[in-house]
Amino acid sequence: MPLLCDLIELPTSPLIAITGAGGKTTTMYTLADELAQRGKRVITTTTTQIFYPEPDETDTLIVVADTPILLQKIRAAWQKYHRLTVAGTVLRTEKLAGLQPEQPYELLLNSGADVVIVEADGARHRMIKAPGEHEPVIPLQTNVALLMISAEAINQPLSDRIAHRPEQVATVAGINVGDVLSPAVIARLMTSEQGGLKHISETATAYLLITHASMAQKAAIRELVYLIRSSSRIVDVLSSECPGEWVVSAQF
Repeated sequence: MPLLCDLIELPTSPLIAITGAGGKTTTMYTLADELAQRGKRVITTTTTQIFYPEPDETDTLIVVADTPILLQKIRAAWQKYHRLTVAGTVLRTEKLAGLQPEQPYELLLNSGADVVIVEADGARHRMIKAPGEHEPVIPLQTNVALLMISAEAINQPLSDRIAHRPEQVATVAGINVGDVLSPAVIARLMTSEQGGLKHISETATAYLLITHASMAQKAAIRELVYLIRSSSRIVDVLSSECPGEWVVSAQF
């Protein structure tokens, strides 16, 4: 099965933003591991909050400092590691606070990293979301955007159990809370400039990533893929049943 890094087209200096819901942190760390295995020096970070990475997976730099000091620490760490997680501070035992929106690009330019991956959104463990007024926090220079949803949201009634900011989902998708999140509704949400594509530059290559995609949902996912492909902004749709196992949705 191909790796995620083989299914997305990466430019020479990738600044990747991950938004939406359904497994952003897992996807970020998995993609970072794939790229590190290829010999790339990868920074994972956030402009919001992320869970603390497992200590055997990455070295984590917790730095509250001006960028020059941060850069010195990162450059020194490359002597030992291919993957680094850079954060602003520790919020609590399991959570890290992120960087300012301009810092990931500074890291890409000046830290010696080959790739920077940014978790740029929060979803409170829900399956789907619409961004709030201040979301997502995407660096302006982002050149790859991974928009995420969980397939478990498809054909479910819209509620706060399923969705983060359900009222906003309803507004963007043109439905009411309690209505069914059909493939057509989800396609409207994810291709909207106020939904999945919010704050994503037209110069960035955007993909929709569908997690928890079971064979029982095959027909619904195929319908969603067909509708998403009518958007000129989203270049492809990838599906995953298990973390790290991605396929082009046309083959699902």
